[in-house]
Amino acid sequence: MEKVQYRYENIVSWIFVIGALFTGFIVYSNLDKGFIFNDEAFYLFLYKDHESLPTVDSTNFYRIFKFLFTENIYKFRLITYGLLNISTFIFYFLASKYYKLKVSPFFIGILGITINFFTWGISNIAIHQYIGNTILINISLSLLLIYLIYRKLFPLIISGFCLGILLFNGIPHTIVVIPIGAFLFINFWKKDKRPVFYIIAGGLLGIVFYFTFIESFSKFVSQFEWIKYYKEFHTKQHPKRFFIFWILKVVGFIFIPAGMLIGYLHKFSKNKIQQLNYILMILAVIFVISTLFYPIIFINYVLLALLIFRYFLEDISLEKKTMLVVFSLIPFALSFGSGAYFEARGNLYDIYYYIALVAIILSLYNIRFYSIFISLFIFQCLIFPDRLKDKGWKDFVFVEQTEKVNVNGSDLYLDKGRKKDIEDLRPYLENQPNVIYSSNHLMGYLYILNAKPPIYYYFTLKNYISFIIKKVGKTPDDYIYIESNDYPFYPKEIVPLKFVRNPEKYKVVKTGRFTLYLPSNFQKK
Repeated sequence: MEKVQYRYENIVSWIFVIGALFTGFIVYSNLDKGFIFNDEAFYLFLYKDHESLPTVDSTNFYRIFKFLFTENIYKFRLITYGLLNISTFIFYFLASKYYKLKVSPFFIGILGITINFFTWGISNIAIHQYIGNTILINISLSLLLIYLIYRKLFPLIISGFCLGILLFNGIPHTIVVIPIGAFLFINFWKKDKRPVFYIIAGGLLGIVFYFTFIESFSKFVSQFEWIKYYKEFHTKQHPKRFFIFWILKVVGFIFIPAGMLIGYLHKFSKNKIQQLNYILMILAVIFVISTLFYPIIFINYVLLALLIFRYFLEDISLEKKTMLVVFSLIPFALSFGSGAYFEARGNLYDIYYYIALVAIILSLYNIRFYSIFISLFIFQCLIFPDRLKDKGWKDFVFVEQTEKVNVNGSDLYLDKGRKKDIEDLRPYLENQPNVIYSSNHLMGYLYILNAKPPIYYYFTLKNYISFIIKKVGKTPDDYIYIESNDYPFYPKEIVPLKFVRNPEKYKVVKTGRFTLYLPSNFQKK
């Protein structure tokens, strides 16, 4: 009977392959469409110019993955998705083998790839901090799982090496090493210390590698001076209250409700499994409804916490139980300090949530509960094409990207308005080294036209830009100013003709949807 049941679960799992082909086709056939005019241009700029730019982005992603950089945006997107999907497939495949799930590891691996498509969509996938961290953690966890499955110590050195590199991939996110380290200490410190020592040795090797081949230690230290200066000019970036609110929301909406329910069941319930199953049914209904209409990540994680507690009630090894806790905590660690609240960044790490969810469902429940998960998966696949028509902060719709523009040797398709913008701006901005812009969505135009600002950043910071200009031996009068008519310079920040010393020498030009302020020494390149 058991074999028959497993057969059914493998049969319905073919839907993962169909879903991956369906969503993958939509993704890959649109990777040359559109351009994220703020975020993606920002990251590509940093890859391209970080060695010559003064920067406050200490110990960050583009140094680690710089060897993958190519100015062909289409190829860069392919490389990014390729690395992400390969690392996720291996991670899901090995997790399935470790938990000895009822479904073929191949199907579970394919599920991981499809969740990547759900999470990242079609664009904004140039390797940046979030994807870089995901790739490194996937590799590290995969090698840790190889040790847990085959009890071979050597993979732990490479696992630790990835964690050592991760320490320089965005400072706040490095707390992700805490749950992984805790897992090793809880499970191995008393009975066999070698795994702990091996992964620490790998971490030290990663740190040495970073300072030997990626960045000098002196430059690493000097960057903290830039942070000190920068904080004087921009006190709103990652203020203390942001971290406090982040912690309060996560604790208040996830950890306290889950802790109270688990505490009650643990201390007062006489029939823990039966009562827990009732609570899980209610939470599962809310989870399904939220998935169909309005995803609520807080509810998702309360449900997962209760499911992990249900898993802990079974006669299963402590290793497998605590590994589920690691999977559930990774999204909190990787999204911490990311510049947005958990509900905005937590979903970027859905692959860790769903591998924990699937491992529990396939370990504890029958085909009916697994079929509910399959149904939700099908629903997500069916609504996935709507992303082609979504218009939001990304500020473009994929189905409108029909106008061909050559960018660094690749054909990129933009909408008619943006193509006209580029031609309007080309005579003034192409190959210009000194441009200050009014809004971050203009970075895309600067990238395409190879026009460089004194520093690439999201915000117009008058004092900080003044500091940078002086640092490189220039004056405000050496710069071109581009102002979007929709997003002009903020009066409290830079107003070009008040910012420069000799406004009478500037020429004001209206071109398309922009206003340009050209200095007296302006020359077309």
